[in-house]
Amino acid sequence: MISLASLYRPVTGTPFQSDETYREAAPCAALAPCIRCFWGSEGPQYDRPGPGGIVIPDTCMDIIFRIDHVRQRVTADFCALDESSFLTPASEGRSGGFSATFAIRFHAWTACLFAEDSLRGSVNRQYPAEQFFRRIVGALAPVLPEARTLTDAVRLAEPVLLSLLGQRTPDAAVLNAIHHILRTDGRARVGDVAAALALSPRQLERRFDAAMGLSPKALASLMRYQLLWQDMLFSPRFSALDAVDRFGYTDQAHLLNDFRRRHLMTPREALALARTR
Repeated sequence: MISLASLYRPVTGTPFQSDETYREAAPCAALAPCIRCFWGSEGPQYDRPGPGGIVIPDTCMDIIFRIDHVRQRVTADFCALDESSFLTPASEGRSGGFSATFAIRFHAWTACLFAEDSLRGSVNRQYPAEQFFRRIVGALAPVLPEARTLTDAVRLAEPVLLSLLGQRTPDAAVLNAIHHILRTDGRARVGDVAAALALSPRQLERRFDAAMGLSPKALASLMRYQLLWQDMLFSPRFSALDAVDRFGYTDQAHLLNDFRRRHLMTPREALALARTR
């Protein structure tokens, strides 16, 4: 898991956003192989108008706690892997609320290590977090209202996660398959990956479904999109023609169409949005 987390660091559609409504915090060293980041508001915030946004397939899963300080109520949702983007509506700021958000973002292959139930069939869905993470929700929901900052919330969450670390053994075949997918920039064929692991494609698919809720082919496609998005964001000399060759697209039109299908906008529009946050 350490090598996977160091090889692959997925990003959101607005990776430069950092303000009082959304900030990310790194986990401690012991949790870094499992937790991509913690994120949330910088303490309770009064409801106010705000722009909409975009949530892209970042190949992560999130437990999202919403702390209502007016009603003194905590709710938690689990967002499994998404295969497509969706737009979030603008806020009108009329509810009179005073609330905070705190979330734990897992890598695709690590949420299953903290879940009480299989994640089979969970892709593209949202659930009450208690359905899969009763221990985490049970431990954090009563104490999160005490947190006044994101740092406070992280300090409450890390001991809970550390106490669960190591109770479930990761599937070595799934980890090795993901490593192979990353080494090929998402171009790996399922049959080739399965053969390298001395498994049938069907056996590998069952293991992926249990661990993440989707197939190895679907994860490879998502990782290719994520790596392409990172290349667009961070490469000072990004070239669509070079990306066609690197990521195995048939031509530039194929690359652009696939990106628009995943991201709901053109690369130019996506980059403009990412850099205005």
